Amino acid sequence: MQKQFRNSLMSVAVLAALGVSDYAAAQLEEVVVTARKRAESMQDVPMAISAFSAQQLQDAQIDGMEDLERMTPNVTLTETSGLQAGSIAVFIRGIGNDPGFAQGVGIYVDDVYMNRTAGALLEVYDVERIEVLKGPQGHLYGRNTIGGAIKYVSREPSEEVMGGVELKTGEFDLMQLKANISGPIIGDTLLGSFGALYRERDGIQENTLDGEEFWDQDVASYRGSLIWNATDSLRIKLAGDYFKDDSTPRIPNRSGVNTAFMGQLDFFTNGANFFLAPGTGLLQSPNDAGLPSDPDEVSTDQGALLDEYEIEATTVAVTIDWDINDQWSFKSITAQRNVDHIQPFDFDGSEQNFINTINDREFEDFSQEFQVNYSGDSFEVVAGAYYLDGDTSAPGVTTQTPRLLGTTLQFKDTFVDEREIQSTSVYANVDWSISESWQLSFGGRYTKDEREERQQATVDQTLYALALGNTPFGVVPLAIAPGQGDNAAASPNFVAWATPFTDAIDISFPEPTNAKDDWTEFSPSARLTWFATDDMMVYAGFSNGFKSGGFQRQSGKSTAFDPETVDSYTLGIKSTWLDGTLRANGEVFLNDYQDKQLATIGLVEGNLEEFVDNVGELETSGVELELIWLPALEGLTVGLNVGYLDVDVKAFDSEEGDRADTTAIGFSPDWTVAARVNYDFDLSDWGTMMIGTDVAYRTDSYTNSPIDLTNEAAAEAQIQEEHAIWNAIAAFRSADGHWRVAVEGKNLEDKRVVTNTFDLTLFQTAGYNMPRTWAVSVGYEF
Repeated sequence: MQKQFRNSLMSVAVLAALGVSDYAAAQLEEVVVTARKRAESMQDVPMAISAFSAQQLQDAQIDGMEDLERMTPNVTLTETSGLQAGSIAVFIRGIGNDPGFAQGVGIYVDDVYMNRTAGALLEVYDVERIEVLKGPQGHLYGRNTIGGAIKYVSREPSEEVMGGVELKTGEFDLMQLKANISGPIIGDTLLGSFGALYRERDGIQENTLDGEEFWDQDVASYRGSLIWNATDSLRIKLAGDYFKDDSTPRIPNRSGVNTAFMGQLDFFTNGANFFLAPGTGLLQSPNDAGLPSDPDEVSTDQGALLDEYEIEATTVAVTIDWDINDQWSFKSITAQRNVDHIQPFDFDGSEQNFINTINDREFEDFSQEFQVNYSGDSFEVVAGAYYLDGDTSAPGVTTQTPRLLGTTLQFKDTFVDEREIQSTSVYANVDWSISESWQLSFGGRYTKDEREERQQATVDQTLYALALGNTPFGVVPLAIAPGQGDNAAASPNFVAWATPFTDAIDISFPEPTNAKDDWTEFSPSARLTWFATDDMMVYAGFSNGFKSGGFQRQSGKSTAFDPETVDSYTLGIKSTWLDGTLRANGEVFLNDYQDKQLATIGLVEGNLEEFVDNVGELETSGVELELIWLPALEGLTVGLNVGYLDVDVKAFDSEEGDRADTTAIGFSPDWTVAARVNYDFDLSDWGTMMIGTDVAYRTDSYTNSPIDLTNEAAAEAQIQEEHAIWNAIAAFRSADGHWRVAVEGKNLEDKRVVTNTFDLTLFQTAGYNMPRTWAVSVGYEF
């Protein structure tokens, strides 16, 4: 794999060297970002930022948020396909969105924070640019995030009529339509825009049990906005978007099996059939269904349940911009986001009926942000207040464990499930230009998070009779099927009853869970910047991040765990060389991670239990380098980004003591490298042709957290192996700029790797990356 990647890099170097004798006067375009809540050149912002324009995203085949993973170093973006479809896992420099916890990386759409990972796998359409910010974000952004932020900036309504439509078809009978239109409604006073995306695709996975297909796509997304320029200094924007996902979900594959435990379970549930009498055992077939040989072959008897999957999300936001005078401005962002998510789960990755759940959850998130900005000769100030009220309700949640796990068959029906978070915060940041060459930035944020949960459930359980039977392994307890007690007792190998009852009995009991707690935190930041020349900036910074606490729910009890914090130290450089044809940005970082929230999930007396607490201390460190170069061949662009990451588990408290030496953290490959070459050239009077190729390389990494290294089989089942993914595109643009025709290919070598896993003690399940795909698109813009 390393040889393959070296060969790809050599190809990049050969292409780049083609034009050394024919110097082109082209220079890199300035990249304007709003990372510090004002428009400025990316090269003037003293923090690690990657920004991509609409055309860059299109030419790089970025169709969804997860494709951004290969665009910037030390970033992992994946669907949580090892457990469930439709939610996103984002990790930046080893810090991210661990399932079941508050988000470590914030996702924003036009400054509106998305409080849920469900429905956050955003489709890329009608977009102006996407920014990726690394490190704690709290003194400039509405919601504090500990690892970074991804900003999705949609296209603003235009003052002239413009729009476009694109039709794409390809592998797996893909049919995709994108369309947008924008322009004035009432002169330059009222402007409007509308964008839409619809995608259909056949299933990639086949259910070997009945031939049904999973992992198809049936997605529709719409976005619209109105801008009212009330006066020269007052602007009001009303924006809304709607997203509907009616796909059949991606089904996890079984990636590992605890054969020793499963063998014991088989013996316990099937043994009576062999050692007492046929038909007396609880089960008639073994539990272990084995591992699939093909990542696109799945096996489940829960097709009807999984077909219930659905995500429907609606967002409405009102943004008011008021330029008070030449120095002061005011901004208000009011947003309401509602998400309905039907989440079916088949936990075991096989046709066996171990643990199945369906959660029908409704999320309602209201946020309000007020922001004041000051711009003077020496000072730039951002100050704001932020409020978030997030409600979760579930009309019904059912958990089933129909096969024996221990001695219990459990049906858990939750008829009340209400959860609420209220977050209130104030923040400020000051950029002080001490001189023409030096700038000092300092900021802080005070946050108070309050969480409350109210849950009422009933648990119906069946306890099975256990008979002691003579076997070649001694006298052991064997589970007896309902109504088979007399037949079991008549066997010559029957010794005695291990339970006080000789037939299955049913019990039922309520299980209420109520919890409430709050946490406060102050998060400071400081940064010193030296503008060494017009083309070089060096900076050093410190920032503190904070992620809210929560509750561990276990057997009707709820225990609060504390927030986690990180102290982040950075040293970076941003520079432009070779007469504006080479941009080189780099950063060295160290993150001191305290009170790390970690969860482990296992089976306790037949019940699925989650154990959560502040048990970890981590240290993540590394370096990043991002280069973009215009060689001396007109139309050629070369890009390279390299990231190195080292994650050191300092402490992991457990009942057995400190497990730091035997614990690993996932989503943290040591090396992430990506290289890209684009070559644009004229086709006489017809137009221009762009040929591009990129390769993204990652060393091996774990795909879950935490990983118990003492369980070698489980650890091995949760590794993404070292790999490189190669993509290519050829796109023609007409001379008048109206038409675009493209042929696209992703994962051309059809490299399949695990991207996300889930550990259920008995077995592990995994989701895989997309196979090789091709597509042809035709677009028209006016």
